[in-house]
Amino acid sequence: MTRNRRTPLTIGLGAVAVVLVGGGIATAVTLNGKDSGASDDKRVETALRDFYDAMSTGGASAAVGKTCASDRAQYDALPDAAKKGSDQGKISMKIDEIQGINITGDRATATTLGTITIPGVSDSKRSIPEHLRKEDGVWKVCSTDAK
Repeated sequence: MTRNRRTPLTIGLGAVAVVLVGGGIATAVTLNGKDSGASDDKRVETALRDFYDAMSTGGASAAVGKTCASDRAQYDALPDAAKKGSDQGKISMKIDEIQGINITGDRATATTLGTITIPGVSDSKRSIPEHLRKEDGVWKVCSTDAK
């Protein structure tokens, strides 16, 4: 499935057009919030897995901390009711693979493949185009870069 953009709003509200992936094991070590000891490709993969793991376990309010400043600002601008609603239905996804990582400076793209689980909806396989940005030495999901 290809989407032109995925924002924290659509992530959080889920009902609009949910395309999330969650779960997985971190493959890079973090030290005081900074990536350490792994290639940038592994750091990008870890950032994606960490984001979707946070979404799976704590909802959008937990995952937003794994996003870039512009995504966080967009989430912060949501009404409190929308933020609360974004954490109601636990959305998760089992990541099968992250492929096509392409890094250019402090920006990266990749494709996440996996199976999404949404309460009350049949599980479905997804292919999600991802955008990331490196901020303060750490790769973060940055959906606003897809615009």
